[in-house]
Amino acid sequence: MSKLIEIYLADLNKHASVERRLETMKVLREAENEFEKTLIKKVLKMEYDTESLGEKYIKIRKYEKELISKKKEMTAVEHNNGYCFITISPKATVELAKFKKQVEKAVARNMFESYLYVYEQRGKTIEEKGKGFHAHILVKRNLNYKPSKVVSNLQNTFKDMTNVRNPQLLNIQHIGEDFMKDKVEYMVSVKTGEDKDLKQEIDVIWREAEGLEPYYGNKDIK
Repeated sequence: MSKLIEIYLADLNKHASVERRLETMKVLREAENEFEKTLIKKVLKMEYDTESLGEKYIKIRKYEKELISKKKEMTAVEHNNGYCFITISPKATVELAKFKKQVEKAVARNMFESYLYVYEQRGKTIEEKGKGFHAHILVKRNLNYKPSKVVSNLQNTFKDMTNVRNPQLLNIQHIGEDFMKDKVEYMVSVKTGEDKDLKQEIDVIWREAEGLEPYYGNKDIK
């Protein structure tokens, strides 16, 4: 018997009227029944989550997961936030090799399902090549990670590379599929206007000098 029930019964035997005893016994029985129901539900839920209830419930759980995933996808489409476009500009003191390593670490995190990224620089002459190097990263978000969590994780990843609170240095945009396609085009195609074609020529020369690829990841990101 529960020690709590024993305490109540001992007190009833000393002080309570018959009516009070009957009323308290009823309350105790109801509480014990409710506790038993709660306990059974808890254990059943654990068995359900660990797929220990047999084939029927394994199928139901699989379908439940499918529905949850579909709901997250619908929400991402509705809110236009299934993808992220990230621009990181490291401090001038950060070496390219260390920056590359940190970018590789970032795109490999579980919060992203796929990625495309490029390294660029801001120099417009051979002498300036490599000046102001930075990275543009396009990623498909793992929908188990909320946009706010993606932001905090990226800030933590690049906190030693740049001022992560400054959106001009770490810029994170949550975007939908249409804007994602525009960003792919921006990253892998030839840019024109406002000296962009000249800078892009220096990008190519700089990448070749540093052994960098034109882009990394999958340009057919989906």
